[in-house]
Amino acid sequence: MSSASCCKSSSYGNEEKMTEIKESKLPKPPVPELSVTLNRFLEGIKAIVPGDKYQEARRLVEEYQKSGEMQKLQEFLKKYAESKENYVTGFCTNDMYLKNPLPLPINSSPFFLLPKQEFKTDDERFRFIAKFIIFSLMFKEEVDRGKLKQEFAGGQGKGNALSMATYHHFFEAYRRPGAIKDEHIFREGNRYIIVVCNNQLFQMKTPGGSGHPREEILVEELKKIEALSKQEPHYPPVGILTALNRKEWATIRERMIENDNNKESIHIIENCMFVVCMDESNEGARKQTTSKSFSDVSLEEMAHHILHGNKSGHSTGNRWFDKFIQFIVTKNGVNGIVIEHSMSEGITVLRFCENFLDFLENDEPWLSGVIRRSTEDYVTVRRLAWNISEPLAEELKKASAVTDALIDTLELNVFIFDKYGKGFPKKQKISPDVFIQLCLQLTYFRTHGKVTATYESAALRIFRFGRFDNIRASSQEAFDFSKSMLDPSQSQAEKWTKFQKAVKKQTEILLYTINGEGPDNHLLCLKEMAALHGLEEPALYQTDYYKEYLNFRLVTSQLPTTYNIKVGYGPVMPDGYGCSYNPQEDRIVFCISSFKNDPSTDSEKFAQNLEVSLMELKELCESGKTAVSTSSSRKAAVKAEAK
Repeated sequence: MSSASCCKSSSYGNEEKMTEIKESKLPKPPVPELSVTLNRFLEGIKAIVPGDKYQEARRLVEEYQKSGEMQKLQEFLKKYAESKENYVTGFCTNDMYLKNPLPLPINSSPFFLLPKQEFKTDDERFRFIAKFIIFSLMFKEEVDRGKLKQEFAGGQGKGNALSMATYHHFFEAYRRPGAIKDEHIFREGNRYIIVVCNNQLFQMKTPGGSGHPREEILVEELKKIEALSKQEPHYPPVGILTALNRKEWATIRERMIENDNNKESIHIIENCMFVVCMDESNEGARKQTTSKSFSDVSLEEMAHHILHGNKSGHSTGNRWFDKFIQFIVTKNGVNGIVIEHSMSEGITVLRFCENFLDFLENDEPWLSGVIRRSTEDYVTVRRLAWNISEPLAEELKKASAVTDALIDTLELNVFIFDKYGKGFPKKQKISPDVFIQLCLQLTYFRTHGKVTATYESAALRIFRFGRFDNIRASSQEAFDFSKSMLDPSQSQAEKWTKFQKAVKKQTEILLYTINGEGPDNHLLCLKEMAALHGLEEPALYQTDYYKEYLNFRLVTSQLPTTYNIKVGYGPVMPDGYGCSYNPQEDRIVFCISSFKNDPSTDSEKFAQNLEVSLMELKELCESGKTAVSTSSSRKAAVKAEAK
């Protein structure tokens, strides 16, 4: 039995605690038609696999349409879906996160870089941290009381009420490493947080019930923690273990909890509300070895620090990556949040960050009126104790070396495109998300001479306990458009026609995906039905083309905000890119990542090509409707467009 046996565990979430948010008012996600999904799968691989592989896939799909093998799994899935509030979320969370053994930093956990603060004194820094603690306690109370403001979809799904379920995970959820797969556990017990300073971990207990301690009380306790962190006993950075491969960390954890001290300390951490990391200044933590024209180097350095802590010699050991929220503040004012991504999507954390910035601006009771301040300011601080055996000390050294090597491989670019923003595609009556996705396809093609399987996170929060699916962008139409843009023999009218077809296709993909009819989740759930019923897995899932279908060398997400918040993450493939984007009215902020040790990828080059693509697409849109040519091919293209 593990050390936190009192915690409730689940493959997805603690739904019993969510009755107050009235998820039942939302529809269940639909089960798509099997034939439609199989055809969408074929569409999804057509541009990314060789022609012979595509024909092989077509033949297999035709066999499935006749044999009934997949139809049997479809019937199992329909029955399963009837018995569940949400049949999709558990399977997808397991597959994408809990079964994934890769380290959390860089490979999984995204960063949210908040506006830099100017601390003239240490007291100002401590007051800033105290404000975050107070805000978080207030936010938690709103969630617990079911008073969090209902959110509604924008964009293509505008007006639909959204699931608020994952907000309940912010302060309750913890990802515990496992030998086979990780598990989610949920906090029970007293209200307290973990504060990490100089690689030392402290438990800060706050008064029970509603309300929060006064700011000045928290400031004094944070001062105490910083002073104690410099005194003996001074333990090595145990937190670095949470940056390891999940299976390695699970093995080490099991050995650690054989000791009572370690068992108790880990139990305390697993049951905390959130983690606060008080770091040293990040100035000089990174050496910029190359000159960059397509990255804001100052923002890039701050983003690196929030994402991973700048290696074990700086602040990476001053973390505990398994907890959902880590709030990070350096002495020179760099601050932000890293989340453990399996429990919620970036957009909900972005809203949390925006509310925090509002709270800082107004410094008044937040959201639903006056929040009761605690009449009992009793706050206690306790250093967590560790028993560091010789084998464990060796594991800590190895973990530091492995994590430092991973951090060294990461290339990160914060690229701010300021020639235009989302206002331009809106004037063209094109969804800004569709427009940017096609720009990214063109950029990848320009960089690599092909398109690749692309992941764009799609929110499924219009459904009960909804989470995510994938809006695919590497369609045949996107490929044809991208190829035409680099073909000097193609006229503007021909390029414009292909672009319109790509827009139409991408809009179609976006709409059916956010309406719960994407092929990715459906295919995964069919595969899980085979496992659940002890049946042989269909041959499709072992084919090269299905593996290429899931080989996401380009992972993207739209994270819109008018606040000065930068969001990013690492690639998910060794030869891939991560690319988040925030389309504002007059500019678009991109965060592009890749791995330096793969010679085929280059974030700086990708950013450079992205700027070219954005400018060329603007020119195409401005000239496409009005360009006149005497060539018959051009006239034919314009005529076809008018029909």
